[in-house]
Amino acid sequence: MAEPLISVRALRVTAGRTVLVDDIDLDVYAGEIVTLFGPSGAGKTTIATAIAGVAVAGTVVAGTIRCPGPRSSVRIGYVPQYAASTLNPARRIGTALAELERLRRRRLGLPRTDRATRRGHVADVLTAAAFEVSDHTLATMLGKYPFEFSGGERTRLALAQVLMSDPDVLIVDEPTVGLDPLARAALLTGLDRLRRTGKAVVLVTHDTVAVDRVSDRTLFVRAGRLHDSDRPAPVAAPPRRRASAVSPPVLRLRDLAVSHRRSRILRGVDLDLHRGELVAMVGVSGAGKSTIGRTIAGLVGPDSGHVLLDGEPLAPLRRRSRAQIAAVQYVWQESAASFDPRRTILDQVAATAVRLRGVDRDTARRHAHELLNDLGIDARQALRYPAGLSGGQLQRAALARALGAEPAVLVCDEITTALDAPLTSRILEYLDSYRHRTGAAILMITHDLRTHFHRADRIVMVDAGRVIEAGVPAESCADQPIPILSGFLAADEVGHTRQLRPTRGTPTPT
Repeated sequence: MAEPLISVRALRVTAGRTVLVDDIDLDVYAGEIVTLFGPSGAGKTTIATAIAGVAVAGTVVAGTIRCPGPRSSVRIGYVPQYAASTLNPARRIGTALAELERLRRRRLGLPRTDRATRRGHVADVLTAAAFEVSDHTLATMLGKYPFEFSGGERTRLALAQVLMSDPDVLIVDEPTVGLDPLARAALLTGLDRLRRTGKAVVLVTHDTVAVDRVSDRTLFVRAGRLHDSDRPAPVAAPPRRRASAVSPPVLRLRDLAVSHRRSRILRGVDLDLHRGELVAMVGVSGAGKSTIGRTIAGLVGPDSGHVLLDGEPLAPLRRRSRAQIAAVQYVWQESAASFDPRRTILDQVAATAVRLRGVDRDTARRHAHELLNDLGIDARQALRYPAGLSGGQLQRAALARALGAEPAVLVCDEITTALDAPLTSRILEYLDSYRHRTGAAILMITHDLRTHFHRADRIVMVDAGRVIEAGVPAESCADQPIPILSGFLAADEVGHTRQLRPTRGTPTPT
């Protein structure tokens, strides 16, 4: 019988008096993908960081994690949930990957090779990280800085950096977050290829599609423990779309153009958002969706065109009034980095109402408690510092912070990608209630088309910096469906009709 690459026994992680995970036993073998599956906050990331040997401030790890196999050492690569933060913003991607390639060859005692061979290896690694690579695109990609890529692309670049070190075991936390269905399919294919080369992969996810496509063993995590079976509860069908009365748009984009370093990102973008309307904006990674959201929020200044709120032009954020900032709120994809690590979540959520609406501190804290509780964060969790919450919990806290401003326009950029299906449904139902109660317009930037297909009033497709389609979902899939839309729906099909196959314990490979 083959020895496992990693053997974990009686793993226990505590933070003060709080037990985060307990009594964790698992073995990881070469040539398999082991999946830690469960809801946000269950303890998946805590288990992963402990196995990877990543120190987390304020936690204590007990138990044994060893490599019992014949190898003198096992190289473990770890890609965290907010992987984009591991990229050096001041270094071009090509420079960073080339240095990692040199370090790898030096560690393995390999001779120096010619430039073409090195670039070939870099291209292979980028392909494994779900990038489409050709001679032309490779040269362009390697010359860019991290901020020139979309959020989903930065996650895959972080994965590529880890793969450059040629790990024996790859631990990857929520790698499909922020990826469109086509990129997700390519990434999962890349993980499957790694497994076939004899590497082990520990996949942390709440993505049922990822589990169904590549998992050899699925370990269900709930309340810090592994369970034999914990199938996700069926998610109720979304409510039928309400007919909305036609009203003047609260927000308008007119002939919007944005460029960066002589590269045009958006061109001729026109879009209206009406009161009480939910618009789902979809498109491949890098199409320009987040740039549209950031321009609406004032974080990006357009080269030309206008952003109009109730018919009045909106300036960039630094020149907006408090009322304008409160009226247009933006919850972005990498929200964990937006929290001050020295202040509690409750204080930071309450600060929005104090600063933007002039609410007194006690009232703001009571309202913040209510918002957080409605979004699944209880009073005890609200008093924690950001490091004490999971990525999905921080995403919900960021949404609560934005709602504290009582916005008339809410832009949500991939806010449900770090959440399991039941919690996603809960958040979207809450936002449905909010928009119908207040008349707020919501722009939902997402890769999860299927979740929003029957909920959104309109679907907007973005491709190569242009809005190429806007219409109700049924019309968008009529007689001549848009190729990108059809591709998204086809890529999402797997995993919605098949069920997870839970297993626990140790397999018996030969």
